[in-house]
Amino acid sequence: MMSRHFARIALFSLLMAGAGLLAAQTATPAKPAVAKTASPAKSATPADDEEVAPVERKRPVRNPELYSTTVELLSQGEDARSAAYARALVQVVNQLTGRTDAGGNPVIRGALSNAPKWVQSSNANQTASDTEGNTLVGGAPVLKASLRVSFDPNPVDSLIAAAGYRYWTGERPKPMLWLTIDDGRGPRLVTSKQLNVIKSLADRGLERGIRFLVPQGSAADQAAVPAIQNLDGKALNPINARYRNNTLLIGKVYRSVSGWSAWWLLWQDGAELSRWPVTEADARKVIASGADRTAEYFAKRDSSALDAGRSGEVRMEISGIDSLSDYVRALGFLQTHATVRSVDVDVAVPGKLMLRVDLRSGVHAFRGLMRTNNTLQPLGPVSIALPAAAGDPVDGSAVRTEFIERYLLRNADR
Repeated sequence: MMSRHFARIALFSLLMAGAGLLAAQTATPAKPAVAKTASPAKSATPADDEEVAPVERKRPVRNPELYSTTVELLSQGEDARSAAYARALVQVVNQLTGRTDAGGNPVIRGALSNAPKWVQSSNANQTASDTEGNTLVGGAPVLKASLRVSFDPNPVDSLIAAAGYRYWTGERPKPMLWLTIDDGRGPRLVTSKQLNVIKSLADRGLERGIRFLVPQGSAADQAAVPAIQNLDGKALNPINARYRNNTLLIGKVYRSVSGWSAWWLLWQDGAELSRWPVTEADARKVIASGADRTAEYFAKRDSSALDAGRSGEVRMEISGIDSLSDYVRALGFLQTHATVRSVDVDVAVPGKLMLRVDLRSGVHAFRGLMRTNNTLQPLGPVSIALPAAAGDPVDGSAVRTEFIERYLLRNADR
């Protein structure tokens, strides 16, 4: 393989030296394009077999808020800020897909260096309040800096499609949380006056791209405790009606032999969607589990595959190849890109490369990612007529065509 690559470089050098020579073919024979269907990665699903939610119920709608997030800024240096942008990008992908593992996807990891270029706005803040989770040193609070980051939706959507993830529509329910906690002194309703109690659930919900509302705690709300303890959505409906919210997350958390336990019920439009138990030693994890399964259910039910285009082998033309270093830079970029399986050179002439590129992602997703990189600039696809094959009608009524993805090699100084 290495000798073959060096042979190509040597051949290209000769071609560059004699610009008037005819185009030279590499030793790799042209292969017919093979259409491959992308296999989107499956999102996490509830453990119970009976919980099979319908998919693609809603058309994908963008919510600009989901393209923004807040991450910790470890220092004011440029490297720390770039690292914060990368973490923010992973978090935004998680929000838009309902996942928690986007950082482990090779396509996502390969795009993290582009995160600073996709930032539309960022704002750093410092907080010193103990309620923000700061520690104290010598009686003085330790300042903690955070960075609010907003990304351009277009490359982020292309990245999601290239990674094979499904897009969770931005039109999402905001469940009303009806939760009681019993620490041994009897069940008590969590209201807007005890938000710190459900911080783990609220934070986990934001990580998954879903927000929760809580009751105000009026006398009418307190009357909901028996219905919550019985996980009775029908009995809770009249009490919840004044909030005009048709999605409820009903939960009861209590001390158990193993530490803390909970039962959760997800309810929408007067019907039960899902029910599950949780037991953990840490009460915060038990409370946060309500957000996890709620996000998993709606992300699975309301997500859709983005139009990534055809994956597999595509023909590609790269112009702007004016030197041997251009040739090496273009091939090296493609051969190491996370969305590319393999690259074969068909034609190398001064000014242009003709390639066959095997894409893991679809052509639309790849083109979208290239719009913001420093190496290849998309010029748009073109359709060419293929030579007639044996058996084709002589009148030309069945002309066969093939699409070529065209790109321009950007200036190395950009």
